[in-house]
Amino acid sequence: MACSHSTGADHHSHSHGSGEEQAALLGALTGQGDKGSVVTLIGLGANIGLTATKGIAGYYLSSASLIADAGHSLSDLVGDFITLFCWTWSKRPKDRDYPFGYGKYESMGSLIVAFFVISGGLGIGFHSYSLLLTALRAQAGQSGPLSFLLSWLPASLWLPLAHDHSHDTEHESHGSSVDLRAAYFALLSIGVKEWLYRMTYRVGKAEDSNVLLANALHHRSDAFSSFVALLAIIGSWFGFTILDPLGGFFVCTMILSSGWDIGRRAFSELVDRSPGSELENDIRNLLTTQLERKDNLMDWSALKELKQIRSLRSGSKTIVFLEVRMADPKLSLRELVVIEVMLTKTIKKEKKNVEEVLVTFRAS
Repeated sequence: MACSHSTGADHHSHSHGSGEEQAALLGALTGQGDKGSVVTLIGLGANIGLTATKGIAGYYLSSASLIADAGHSLSDLVGDFITLFCWTWSKRPKDRDYPFGYGKYESMGSLIVAFFVISGGLGIGFHSYSLLLTALRAQAGQSGPLSFLLSWLPASLWLPLAHDHSHDTEHESHGSSVDLRAAYFALLSIGVKEWLYRMTYRVGKAEDSNVLLANALHHRSDAFSSFVALLAIIGSWFGFTILDPLGGFFVCTMILSSGWDIGRRAFSELVDRSPGSELENDIRNLLTTQLERKDNLMDWSALKELKQIRSLRSGSKTIVFLEVRMADPKLSLRELVVIEVMLTKTIKKEKKNVEEVLVTFRAS
């Protein structure tokens, strides 16, 4: 005998018109939403302010690094809009078209933001490579081991992703043309973006949201980019131009590592890879403990064995699949429903991120 049931947070399913969808987005854009929407809107506003501030300051203070960093902040606006859209959509209730909910929108948003993070890291890395070659050629002279090594290396690693920073050194190679006050604006950007990272990361952890965590790391990658701009400004002023590429390589490594981690998790969710054995082991231990207890208010005697436990993530929520073996194969449908509800309540009480429990009953 095999019998399947499901118990979720909400069994009402119906389609919503486009008016309701537009109202949901409008509410998020006007700040009439949850913490995730609010913190993303704060980041959106901050990026607009930083873009304008760094762009104007870079122009008047003759800092190409600051202007390029302003371009990076401008590109971050796209990431904020993607985060806001995917986060808002992922919170919609499940319906006929999306019987398991809209959580995969969050995974999709995380993957897109990961692309932006990795693109920024690669841009910094390729730019740093070009700057390092320029600095080494200036010291290598016409002959010697360093000159021989440089002759075998490509002159540049061209990539569209690196375009934002392509003219920094040319303009800032002469210390006298750079106003050191540009460093203050780079420091301001580092402080604001690190604050945005911490605030967004805190909300993302509280909501167990990968797309918010991805956007938090996107903020931090912008802080790292501003750090590289700061190195370029200070280095060109004091004549230590090697600081820029060395710092850039270090930052590139950190950004690529974060972006890869975000993208890997998001892709795993999109292809329904199991979130890992930790949750499944916790549920097995929880239910096994209930089966062994003698002082339970609920009767667990009808359950003989937990045959299989599987799970998958849908955004910030998890769906659990249970397969249980019954002690009595002649139980009525009503009795099976009671057992199903008992299992679901027990799991959801301990695991707040579990959205739905699907139970399959097997005869002993």
